[in-house]
Amino acid sequence: MDEKDYDRIHDLMKASFQEEEIRTYESGLKQLEYTNYRILTVRNKDADIIGFIADWELESFIFLEHFAVDTKYRGAGIGSAMLATYLNQATNTVILEVEDYDTEIEKRRIGFYQRMGFHLSEFGYLQPILRGDTCKEIPLRIMSFSDKLTEQDFNTFKNEVFSKIYKVSN
Repeated sequence: MDEKDYDRIHDLMKASFQEEEIRTYESGLKQLEYTNYRILTVRNKDADIIGFIADWELESFIFLEHFAVDTKYRGAGIGSAMLATYLNQATNTVILEVEDYDTEIEKRRIGFYQRMGFHLSEFGYLQPILRGDTCKEIPLRIMSFSDKLTEQDFNTFKNEVFSKIYKVSN
């Protein structure tokens, strides 16, 4: 992936996620150096990136860290098609984080993932601060595809994601 493509993806991240949920531009660009991190894109007919999935291949799971579609293209089935293709090719349990269901948009997001075959677990944590002292921790719940998570699965996942991605002890 070249820097121009990453510029577009970072813009999509900023438009789709709270500031606390994404890394700085420099930190995100540095992630591309990891062999177990990848960004998959979908493009329109003009070859512009209109959506992406960013994931990490962990020892026991695949961690879907970010998934977004440009707001101009939402509601057209692009995200559903992209995620369905992604999940059909997954070689391991896919796990993602969602904000708890306090607001209508959070409820809709959880419902979307459930319709795609994800299970909302009872497990969660506070996402570590990604951007320095100015940002807050975010309470997150865990969803998994295609298997439901046991408490042991969750603990294994949490240990892996905190140590290898967030780089903090839990």
